[in-house]
Amino acid sequence: MIWRLRCVSIALAALLTTASVCLAAEPGYAPTKGGIGGGLGYSRFLAAEDYSADSHGRPSFSGAFRYVFNKRVRGQVSIGFLWSGYRVGSTAPFLDPQFPEDTTLTGTPIKDNYLTLLTPVSAQLQLTQQRGWWLYHLGAGPGVYRVWVENHRKVVQDPATHVRHRGAYWGFSGELGAERFLHGLTTTSIEGVVGTSYVFARRNDQFPSGWNSVVVPVDVRVCVNYYFDMVRPKKTIDSGLPPKP
Repeated sequence: MIWRLRCVSIALAALLTTASVCLAAEPGYAPTKGGIGGGLGYSRFLAAEDYSADSHGRPSFSGAFRYVFNKRVRGQVSIGFLWSGYRVGSTAPFLDPQFPEDTTLTGTPIKDNYLTLLTPVSAQLQLTQQRGWWLYHLGAGPGVYRVWVENHRKVVQDPATHVRHRGAYWGFSGELGAERFLHGLTTTSIEGVVGTSYVFARRNDQFPSGWNSVVVPVDVRVCVNYYFDMVRPKKTIDSGLPPKP
């Protein structure tokens, strides 16, 4: 009887200890913490004109640094890479002088081998809402975007101005996301994000023949984030003296 009572007591103590640890555990997300993350996804150009007409979606990549100001607001600086291909037989705005053979049988220029590539560098202010182990965010902010157009892996040249189609442009970005923290790794989260940008990629003096409009890519990706302490607590020196009354 005593042996059984001891077993029950040990089991009950272990159960209470495990429960207390589980209840004490919480996501490792708090003000003054920083975060780094990266993700893979799928992007497609939805606007405009030559950038989006007959476009195909392609893989996308991203990396970000975050700083948590408080429970409701954080900042994010991110960099990424997006690109788009085009449907076989789709019409190009002009004949690429580097590849005059890229036409249909009737002489219409085509963009079978064209690629539009975009590298965004953006800064956002994000509003956050935490629900247990879930954290939701909505963010927006300015960015600088490098855009270039290639044909057969060579930068396209405008036939009127002979300027190669590449440059950096201003724009804005926005994203909506939800991340779930892991119980075993409370400072790590898995996140789903939907983002978009509006890039002012129009230069009438350089590219009057085509590929001259805004660019609006949409990006859906899955990310992994890790949060860490940015401010270390100050160490106290023990003098060995008894505390003052």
